[in-house]
Amino acid sequence: MNMLTDRGIEAYRLNQLELSIHSAQPVELIVLLYDGAIESVRRAGLLLKAGDVPGKAREITRATNIISELHAVIDLSQGEVAANLAALYDYMRGQLLQANLHNSGGKLDEIAALLATLREAWAELVERSREKSRPLSPGEPAARAG
Repeated sequence: MNMLTDRGIEAYRLNQLELSIHSAQPVELIVLLYDGAIESVRRAGLLLKAGDVPGKAREITRATNIISELHAVIDLSQGEVAANLAALYDYMRGQLLQANLHNSGGKLDEIAALLATLREAWAELVERSREKSRPLSPGEPAARAG
């Protein structure tokens, strides 16, 4: 592809992302943040393998910043689950720091897997909230509404 086509594709991708963000519910935004963090961690692993140390560091920093944002919005008054999630975010940030300092692809793989598991749980919450807000179809049992 030529440079003009590449720029067009990137502009389209960014436009689609912006539309997704502006139309998303708060829980959907969390999923988008996980997507960004996972993408950055995976990209950091690829850059590490390619020997691009500055690129790896940039992507790890990006993932760390996203995890910090996720950590910042935790409502710790919600109890043990919130506290455990905060501790997990702290652990992931520490592991990302270690991965960056020691060029550890294994730590990056571990964090990508943790983020993917959390993303899956949040995506399930999004789906449940969509199901609850979807109007009942004619003839559909009312039990779903409760």
